[in-house]
Amino acid sequence: MAADRDTSPLGLLAAAPPVVDAAVHRVVLRKSDPAWRFALAANPESPGLLLRLSAGDGTTGIGFASEVRHLGHDLGPMRAALGRALPVLTGADRDPRPLAALDTAGGPARAVLQMALLDLVARHRGVPAHALLGERLRDGVELTRILALKSPEEMAAIAKGHAAEGYRHAKIKLDHGDGDLDHRRVAAIRDAVGPGFGLTVDANQSYRDPADALALAERLVPLGVLLFEQPVPARDLTGLRWLTERSPIPIEADEAADSPERVRRIAESGAAHGVSIKIPKLGGVDRAAAAARLCAAAGLRVRLGAHVGSRLLNAAAVHLAVTVDGLEQPAELAEFARLEGDPVAGVEVVGGTLAPPEGPGLGAWLRDDTLLAEPPAGPPVDSPADPLKKETP
Repeated sequence: MAADRDTSPLGLLAAAPPVVDAAVHRVVLRKSDPAWRFALAANPESPGLLLRLSAGDGTTGIGFASEVRHLGHDLGPMRAALGRALPVLTGADRDPRPLAALDTAGGPARAVLQMALLDLVARHRGVPAHALLGERLRDGVELTRILALKSPEEMAAIAKGHAAEGYRHAKIKLDHGDGDLDHRRVAAIRDAVGPGFGLTVDANQSYRDPADALALAERLVPLGVLLFEQPVPARDLTGLRWLTERSPIPIEADEAADSPERVRRIAESGAAHGVSIKIPKLGGVDRAAAAARLCAAAGLRVRLGAHVGSRLLNAAAVHLAVTVDGLEQPAELAEFARLEGDPVAGVEVVGGTLAPPEGPGLGAWLRDDTLLAEPPAGPPVDSPADPLKKETP
């Protein structure tokens, strides 16, 4: 990737046509499996914010990020931060401090804005978004599917179904449950999908004692597990490093790498073998790209983690993925397939892989005749939503 491109919100705003309107919409995507859960949370819905920017020349740009409550990112504060910054974009407020504060704060709110501006500028120039990020190094990426916490038999059946759909990888959620439940989950899934299917595991911090995680890692070696994601609490970098130095399976940081600063600490301390890069938690495509470069320079494995939410979020992630030098595959960019009610189209998995959508910008669009109506639950709405039409790529 080219590090000299200024794809920060301020840099993109300087390159964008004048923005005349900005609208934020709350979007709630329903999980096709309402019982889907992992060690940190269970919610039948996945709420997020969609931002649409409209320029005076008719060009539009859209961005999206989901609420991530287990990392402290709720929709209310996200929307409030955007609300303070958007008048600066349209020129209604000449005080740049709200936009500068959002740019400094990072997190999903900044990611929504940066993504919409990236889409806007790329569409204005008539180029795909990845052209603003660097050289395209691959056509697309292989994908993995994430298996929610259930009984070993249920998880094995779901994994077998994903294999029939063309996926060749799965990530198994763990929770340090009773007895050897986690081991039995992995063993059942391995038996169901066979030896050639890639398996990783993710404990979402549920192994409080690194020694317990090490004991499990040693038992998982014969099952061909390729990666152990975030076994211990996010703030226990000492324990994470202890485990990394001893584990026979590579250890990956996820919740522990929840900001650019934390990614740097992990890279400098050698606390993990690799890092799960996610656009929302790092604050934008630009900061995710910078984190990937930092990890690669430190010899850490770089992988794109779960971008749970709209197809739009995964479109941005795959545009980033095709420019990341040395990217580990598979990527976790297929979870929109288990969400219903997505107002965005133009992004689909083909044979267990995902490629950037064709056309300028992020290549995704709002569906024809879609009303981004505010659902009755959640934060109070500011104003009725308006219909948005598909923009022809």
